[in-house]
Amino acid sequence: MPLSAYARVPMWLGVIVAVATAAAIVLVPRTSPTSVPPPAAAEIETRPAWQIALDAMDHALAAGDISGAEMAWRNAYGFAIRSRQWQALVAAGDGSLRIGERLPVKRPYRARAAEAWRAALFLARAQQSVAGVLSVAEGFGRLGDGEGLTQVLRIADGLAAADPSGEARRRVLEVRNRLTPGAPAATLADPILALFPDAAVGP
Repeated sequence: MPLSAYARVPMWLGVIVAVATAAAIVLVPRTSPTSVPPPAAAEIETRPAWQIALDAMDHALAAGDISGAEMAWRNAYGFAIRSRQWQALVAAGDGSLRIGERLPVKRPYRARAAEAWRAALFLARAQQSVAGVLSVAEGFGRLGDGEGLTQVLRIADGLAAADPSGEARRRVLEVRNRLTPGAPAATLADPILALFPDAAVGP
């Protein structure tokens, strides 16, 4: 006996539900469990605070905002001092020069750079970092401060003498020949006193 129309309704409903479920499974986008968000934001946050401040200073300079650059530089210098890293203080000195390049009166910015580099020198010497001392020498060379450069190179000589490989002495000689061609190496009982004449007190 043939099925009535009412008996066939549940069968067709079941078929429709099955087809709809299969379509939903196919159309739902699949996501990879290993997908990760772009790391750009996390990488920015890992930069030291002094570097972020110096970047802000450079952006302000590019926009012609000298007052903004000044504020950012002061923040960078404060962070550099607190970091106790000679690299940070060398970078802060370089930043001061970049501001001075945009202004007709450069002397205050050169003086600030020298102050930052003296602080970097103190830390580099304490850490026995020839690379740090030579970075300061490069700064004084850019300033054209022959006396300061001579004293810094003498400190580099003292640190390099402790390197049995001779590599440190070679690096010091290369920087000396480039920054002070023809100038002989000299000795001084404690050359850092010429840069910190009021006693051996750190920044």
